[in-house]
Amino acid sequence: MEGLLRELNYQIHRRTETRFSLSDMNPKELTEMLMKCYQAEVIKRNCQFVRDNATDERVAKAAKWLMGRNKYGLMLYGSTCGTGKSTLANAMCTLVNYLFDSVYSNERKTVYRVTAINLAKAYSENPDLYKRLVTQELLFVDDIGTEPVNLKIYGNEFSPITELLYTRYDRQSWTVITSNLSDSQIKDRYGDRIDDRLREMFDRMYFQGKSYRK
Repeated sequence: MEGLLRELNYQIHRRTETRFSLSDMNPKELTEMLMKCYQAEVIKRNCQFVRDNATDERVAKAAKWLMGRNKYGLMLYGSTCGTGKSTLANAMCTLVNYLFDSVYSNERKTVYRVTAINLAKAYSENPDLYKRLVTQELLFVDDIGTEPVNLKIYGNEFSPITELLYTRYDRQSWTVITSNLSDSQIKDRYGDRIDDRLREMFDRMYFQGKSYRK
């Protein structure tokens, strides 16, 4: 029994201690850096950066998630388009990639970014690429819900997003996703089992209010 308990404790320690986080950074500095990355994402789209209370709150929550011992996934979602979901997610990716390609760390880590549509396309046209994306340590999938629910390949039906979520759920892999679907739409589209796993796997940040594109 003692040997079993030692092995189980080792597995628990290894899983929890190796989970990616920026917990050793200064919270205020990290939030300010993330805000700069967010602003740059807006400007790159040739849009005007609007810093309001909603933006401040969302950036602060995202920075806290990057630092904390939270769930290993983050979902930015809400039915209104143009509220900054993809912009914030891309800003998070830019910041992480910068920090792990600079003096911050000797490690080299990269957040791989892919749209849900391109992920589904890779599933049928480039299976090796799909497998590499699904098993990346750090992954951002944009616009879940825009891809075909199921693909038919040689008469068989497959769901690339469902398979990705199952794999990353089992591995407890760092995953950021965005979606314009509501809670009920996610459940209707992907089913109860995926919805249940999403709730366990992802911290959720709901976006509402006006679109910044107008």
